[in-house]
Amino acid sequence: MNKFLYTSILFILSNNLVLAQCGYHPPANQATENIRQRSSVIIQNGIKNFKKLATISKGHAKKFAISHYQGKVKKAKLVKEDDTLVWMIEVKGEQGQKELFIDPANGAFLGYGLTK
Repeated sequence: MNKFLYTSILFILSNNLVLAQCGYHPPANQATENIRQRSSVIIQNGIKNFKKLATISKGHAKKFAISHYQGKVKKAKLVKEDDTLVWMIEVKGEQGQKELFIDPANGAFLGYGLTK
């Protein structure tokens, strides 16, 4: 029984070590890492100038983003993702660079994204 227990523990530890050396690191908090809600601004087919649908300005979107992640805004742009319109704000802070998504209709924080 003890031999099986030691072998199992050794397997689990070595498996995690191999995954870590390959560059795999599970998210620290999966509830906030790289998960975002959908924007309330839906872009329908045929709309050419969809950027006019945003009621929140770039300046306000930057302020909303900084209130969720302290740092300096590197880039802010209005983008179409998953047939919705979102403000994508790149912020460089003490813990690194993050992409934050802000709803262009009401300024709601939608979540974090992947950074390059």
